[in-house]
Amino acid sequence: MLTKRFVLIVLAAAFFGGGTGSIRAQDAGALLDLLVKKKIITDQEAEEVRAELTKEVSTTSAGKWKLSTPITELELYGDIRLRYQYNGGRTADGTPVGAPGPGVAGVHDWQERERERYRLRLGLRGTLADDWFFGIRLETSASERSGNVTFGDDSSPSSPGGGGPFAKGNDGINVGQAYLGYKGFKDITLTGGKMPNPLVTTLMLWDPDINPEGLAEQWKHTFNFTFGGGESEAAPTYSKEGGKEVVAKQATGEPFKLKIDVFANFAQFVYDDSNPENPLGQRALVSSSAGSATQQNGQLIPHTDAFLLAWQVGARFTFPKNIYAQIAPTIYNYTGNGDTFNIHYQGGDPTLTNSASLAQNQTGINSLLVFDMPWEIGWKLGEIPMRLFGDFAVNLEADDRAAAAGHPGKGDQRYAYQIGAGIGQLKVKHDWQIDVWYQHSDQYALDPNLVDDDIFDGRLNMHGIGVRAGYALSDAVIFSLSYNYGWRADDALGTGGTPIAIGINPIDQYQWFVADLNIRF
Repeated sequence: MLTKRFVLIVLAAAFFGGGTGSIRAQDAGALLDLLVKKKIITDQEAEEVRAELTKEVSTTSAGKWKLSTPITELELYGDIRLRYQYNGGRTADGTPVGAPGPGVAGVHDWQERERERYRLRLGLRGTLADDWFFGIRLETSASERSGNVTFGDDSSPSSPGGGGPFAKGNDGINVGQAYLGYKGFKDITLTGGKMPNPLVTTLMLWDPDINPEGLAEQWKHTFNFTFGGGESEAAPTYSKEGGKEVVAKQATGEPFKLKIDVFANFAQFVYDDSNPENPLGQRALVSSSAGSATQQNGQLIPHTDAFLLAWQVGARFTFPKNIYAQIAPTIYNYTGNGDTFNIHYQGGDPTLTNSASLAQNQTGINSLLVFDMPWEIGWKLGEIPMRLFGDFAVNLEADDRAAAAGHPGKGDQRYAYQIGAGIGQLKVKHDWQIDVWYQHSDQYALDPNLVDDDIFDGRLNMHGIGVRAGYALSDAVIFSLSYNYGWRADDALGTGGTPIAIGINPIDQYQWFVADLNIRF
């Protein structure tokens, strides 16, 4: 009886002690089975402990949660972030300007924004019986590339939901993720819905806030190799008297261990759903106002959906002494342009006024066949993690994209690349991390709708530097500072991409600074 009571106390303390040390019911069952196997307690005592533990759990607030039978595991997670943000952009020196007036851009004219913002993300991840899983995440802001809500920007009487100080017009909650998946096949994960990005990516190509919609198939297999090592027996020696002495076995050194994770990620994302696919009556034509600049007026508007397809294979090599290297070459191609993105991309023009340049098409996805290769190398200097990282991309159809934009001689503007270094990590209290990188993106290299909206305000034909430094105030609270400075790469072109914070095209110079306090749970 004393043994049973001692085991019950230990298990109950593990359950209700709180923090990261708590264990789930299935863990308690496994521990009881191990105690029975070691003959520390009997089967009968184990069953009595199970019964009493179940009774104790049912009396706690945690034990009052009711989960349906198919759910075998459920995780509540999320984060809350407070942010100060500065954005600034400058017009070029040779850009034509309109008649002077409020809101009319001048030469070397700066536009600046300072905002205090917050972001909330709250999610549930669950594992179901028979190898199924699901995920749901709610978050602030309806933007695909931001979860931020700006303090005070809904205080105008014309704001949605009414105005006045501290209005709630923009403080809505949106579905950021909703997906279902299956892991019943060896090494394979299948996912469908609005999901976390299943691809290995960088900020250069994908904004981390984007949760793509569609299907994804992932395969991963680990290979372990061991070379050398072991023991050898030294050759016998002989004394002067003729006696034979045998030397004991000697170690030949530690074996060289290599771990290789080989993976393949494929995705079929629904980029634009044209609806209805078979409309009543005659199909609509591109209007002259929308298509004249790209010689598309009078053409039929597509009535088929647009898909973004991704084909990624790669490997991660883990060597002794915490050294690793990863590479993930990827091909992105698009099936059609849909009814929303059928007008060809132009990306702005420095020979036009700022307003006319902004009015050009900034979102077209025509002639994009992008090869991308993110990579990373890491090691430890003592106990400090260090890494080199980067990305390289090229649009294999840049000649056609440049010609459609009205610049047939600019097909060489097809490359994007990033290279950086990092030191430290952010995992537990008092951890710190610093990342520094350089990034360059040509005008016709990437999809302007996917690139990170913080770096260069989501624009192309830009290059510059970025710095991020963070410190863990506790295991759950991170304070970080980020800064980015960019310049226009080719002065003969605009800086394509939908203006996120700064209404300038081309942006001749750009600055971005944020201070974040993030609590994750």
